[in-house]
Amino acid sequence: TIQSTTDLTIMEPSAQELVAAMQEAVKANPSLKSKFNACVEFQLTGSDSFQLDVSKSGKDKPDLIVIASLDIFHKLLNKKLTPQQAFMQGKLKIKGKMGLAMKLALILNATRKVLLKNRSKL
Repeated sequence: TIQSTTDLTIMEPSAQELVAAMQEAVKANPSLKSKFNACVEFQLTGSDSFQLDVSKSGKDKPDLIVIASLDIFHKLLNKKLTPQQAFMQGKLKIKGKMGLAMKLALILNATRKVLLKNRSKL
C-alpha cells in the first residue's frame, strides 16, 4: 500500500520534546506574545506540568491551565483533533480565561512547525 505524506508526518514527541518545541516556538514567533499575552500552565496527566510564558511582560501565575494527556497533545499536533473538539469531549480540561483557550491553536500551530523543522534536520 502507498502511504500518504500525512502518515509520514505523525509526531509523537515526549513531554520534554513537546515543552522544548513550545518554548522554541514562542521564541521564534514574537507575534505570539502580542496575540496571546498570557502565561499558560500545561498539566500532562501521568507526567509533569510546565508553564509557558507567552506574555509581553513575563508572568509568574498562569492565566490559563490546560490539562490533557500526552496522547491528546499528539492528536492535537497531528490535527486528528482540534482543541475545541477535545474540550467538548472532555479530553482537554481548561481552567482560567476561556478567551485564551480559543487561541490555543496559535501555540499548537507554531509548535507543529518547530517539530517538523527539527525532524527534517535529523
